[in-house]
Amino acid sequence: MNTVFTIAKKFDSNVIVLKYFHKNLPTFTLFQTKSEKRKQENLIQKTHLELEKVEEMAKSFNVNIKTECVFVESLTEHITDYVQKNNIELFVADSNPPSDMNIQDHKDIVNRIYKNIECPVLTLK
Repeated sequence: MNTVFTIAKKFDSNVIVLKYFHKNLPTFTLFQTKSEKRKQENLIQKTHLELEKVEEMAKSFNVNIKTECVFVESLTEHITDYVQKNNIELFVADSNPPSDMNIQDHKDIVNRIYKNIECPVLTLK
């Protein structure tokens, strides 16, 4: 994140941090059980705490930031659509996926954005 905030500050840019979760099909298909809802709420609360730390870090760099927590069915589709629809100027991705992300999904996202969308991709090591 230090690299992202340094680049954003240098070019007077805004940062958008998106945290995605796969929508899991509920046990009973039409509705979630109480334990499933509780698990999802705990995940959201934990994520909001993590994102608050990132927001504080952005403040220390004096960079504007927007954070979002989203449940999606297709991670690759949602991220590439988001980048395209919002005219993102630079997509920054770690060279290794986050621990909770499938490595193939990570590669697919980076490749799709690089090949199909007019958006530069910066991968960090």
